[in-house]
Amino acid sequence: MSRIRKIINLVDGVSPVNFGIWHAAVATSSALSSEYGIESYLVTPTIDNSFQQDLFSAVKIIQLESVSKEAAITFFKDFNPEETIVASHGCWRFATKWAAIARHLGFTWVYTPHGMLEPWSMEQKRWKKLPYFYLIERRLARKANLIRAVGKPEKENLEKHFQGVVHIPNGIYQSELKQSHKNEGPPVFLFLARLHHKKGIIPLVSAWCASEIIQRSGARLEIAGTDDGEKDALESIIAQNPEKNIRFLGPVFGKAKEELMGYAHFYVLPSLSEGFPTSVVEAIGAGLLPLISEGCNFPEILSEGAAINTGTSISSIQEALEKAIGFEQKELNFMRQKGLNMVEVSLVWEKIAGTQVQAFEALLPQAKKI
Repeated sequence: MSRIRKIINLVDGVSPVNFGIWHAAVATSSALSSEYGIESYLVTPTIDNSFQQDLFSAVKIIQLESVSKEAAITFFKDFNPEETIVASHGCWRFATKWAAIARHLGFTWVYTPHGMLEPWSMEQKRWKKLPYFYLIERRLARKANLIRAVGKPEKENLEKHFQGVVHIPNGIYQSELKQSHKNEGPPVFLFLARLHHKKGIIPLVSAWCASEIIQRSGARLEIAGTDDGEKDALESIIAQNPEKNIRFLGPVFGKAKEELMGYAHFYVLPSLSEGFPTSVVEAIGAGLLPLISEGCNFPEILSEGAAINTGTSISSIQEALEKAIGFEQKELNFMRQKGLNMVEVSLVWEKIAGTQVQAFEALLPQAKKI
């Protein structure tokens, strides 16, 4: 039984667009409850109507009516600092501010930016982000007891600004690990992520249309995700696709997502920047071979030869797509198995929960009023 009794996860919103962050925040909740007796809370000002509470039975969801300083002080009075971890997820807004207040009240604070402080992300609206980061965000975050990086490259970048940075990755559930051998047949490539320009969706479909795969009988590019600014441009390119072998499915969850990964062979994410994309780990667990960029912050999978580097340009993505269909089935299965072995060793939520408890529990003696 852990000395930690409660973990309060602060997130800015619970919606499909913010799924990666809030899901990663509570993904270990079942294991934390069953193995360590720890209660998990998800505290947010905003809950989307599509949120399914029944999928997170081990999490207590709290929607706030106010995010004021006074409301924060009142909220944290119901918790004991000696047995409670406050974990903020993301940057810039409510989560950081409330966690800083909790720290002042004597709570232990774990700060997880989820890639939002990566160099590429910081360059977007830099005129706004950089002043705020140096004047407010960094000053507050330096009060945290621990800085959590979800990717190894992110850890190196965060260490330029903070001490006490620990790498604790995102992952998948043990039950999601599947057989790595896929059925032979026409190649099916899958993009499953937000339709945001940083994810590389438009360069991907442009590369697909320029590649020789477009002429291969039965080959398909399946695209699934919530629109975040790129849907119109995507549908325009699809409409001009003479082979009709690109399909946009919209948001896909649950059983439909599982079926989609079941028949796809390759997972493509030529992203400009990520913290650590859980979708890539999910794809590997489902037996897909990933085609990813260095911006996905998963260098281990590339260096081990268990993924193909896409780069981020149309030409480099095209080259990666054509390289993927050039492998013999035996080679593909070998690469997929290597990736699956890596995930099974260290990227399973049930094991990550133990890593969290070990890292967080060591902080509790430091929790004192400041």
